[in-house]
Amino acid sequence: MRTREVSKLAGEQAVDGLFRLAPEEFVAARDDLARRLKREGDAAAAAEVKALRRPSLSAWAVNQLAHGRADELEQLLATGERLRSAHQAALAGEGAAELRAAARAEREAVTSLVGASLEVLRQAGHPTTDATRDRVAATLHAAAADPAAAELVRRGRLTHDLDPSGFGTPLSADDAEAGQEAAGAARAPRRRGAGTGPGRARRQRSKAGAADREDRGKAAAKEDDDLAAARARRTAAVAARDAARKRARLAADQAVLATRQAERMGRLADQAEREAGRARATAAAAIEAALAARERAARAAKELHEAEDRIPTDR
Repeated sequence: MRTREVSKLAGEQAVDGLFRLAPEEFVAARDDLARRLKREGDAAAAAEVKALRRPSLSAWAVNQLAHGRADELEQLLATGERLRSAHQAALAGEGAAELRAAARAEREAVTSLVGASLEVLRQAGHPTTDATRDRVAATLHAAAADPAAAELVRRGRLTHDLDPSGFGTPLSADDAEAGQEAAGAARAPRRRGAGTGPGRARRQRSKAGAADREDRGKAAAKEDDDLAAARARRTAAVAARDAARKRARLAADQAVLATRQAERMGRLADQAEREAGRARATAAAAIEAALAARERAARAAKELHEAEDRIPTDR
């Protein structure tokens, strides 16, 4: 495994460790990790870690389920898949009984995990209020209702609660039965030579009722499609916002680093200029000393020549 991959894996494990900590320990540990990553030269990862927010108490409790009760959580998410499949079948007018069974299984799984999360809170010394219970349940229902929410919960890194209404709401069993009746009426063969009188009126009323139920089923299907499209748009918008936020933080970090580098280079330039000034002064002094030495040498040579001239010559 390459060094970069090892470093990335270590960083992911370190982030997972943050979300396992008690909420009151999160901020200090997050800041320590961000500083360490920055010292190691990974400014982008440091900025991402610094942007992490401390989980709410209810989100923290759900995170602990992902870390400590992953098998039970996967069972809940499996009931969510079953419920969504039953939902789609019910929209086609089939499987109302399966929808009721799937909804019951999902509720039981949520109830079990809510109890487990409250036990985690009690063991950690945190209060277990009705409001906390409701928020945990809402997050778990959201995870069962939508694959995107399921993935968020599965990672165990929630910082806030999830709202089931933001991820779609399964069709009720009563709506499923209405859809099943509408589909059954639509598939029923038309009798030839229909009679007149009260029997015909009843058939017409029945047909009108079936058409009305079918319209309601279509409207429910359209509403479900609209909700799915709205969720997709919201998910895309959130992803774009998060990406823009990361880019902005990275750019800010790079700007800070560039400013510090410029300041350092400026200090080095000032130091070099001071040293160059001292070197120029030293060179000028050396030149002056050399000129003075040459002048002294010239005078000494002149004096030597004059002294030699004064010496009498032998005849």
